Amino acid sequence: MEQQEVVNGISTIFLANNIRMLRKRLNLSQEELAGQVGLNRGNIASYENGSAEPRICSMVKLSHIFGISMVDLILHDLTDEHTFQMASTNFQQRNNRDKAVMESFMKKTDEFKAVMEGLHTCHQFKMRSASDETMPREVQAMAHKFEELYEVAAQLLENHNALIEFVRCRLKQKPDC
Repeated sequence: MEQQEVVNGISTIFLANNIRMLRKRLNLSQEELAGQVGLNRGNIASYENGSAEPRICSMVKLSHIFGISMVDLILHDLTDEHTFQMASTNFQQRNNRDKAVMESFMKKTDEFKAVMEGLHTCHQFKMRSASDETMPREVQAMAHKFEELYEVAAQLLENHNALIEFVRCRLKQKPDC
């Protein structure tokens, strides 16, 4: 087992062994892991022999590939089966919570969209049944402002949906997002 080093009061140096062990546990070659992370085989070899450390973006990808948090990947000896199982379970539970939160946001977004569309449909129906000549100026002005607010709310909802999709892609680590 490697000897721990202390940097800024934090013990480290499990990273190299953990990367090697987790890669082998998934039956991946250095080349295959490098391809999944978007690196070359030499990078993975350097990480595994401790001569280099991954950048944060690579650490995030490795964390998701291995199903282990970055903290566990760096600070804990995952060659110990109990430690590995705890780290893996914690990561999965966090991902499940994240997915539940995303599903809740998506459901609320769909409900809000339905309410907005219902209000807009009702407004349009009322406007079609009233003529501009019989409608007071104040009501006409309010109707115009309602349409402006509806357009702004629709744009906000579209941006909200785009943000949710962006976060979903990042959580799933899809490179095509």
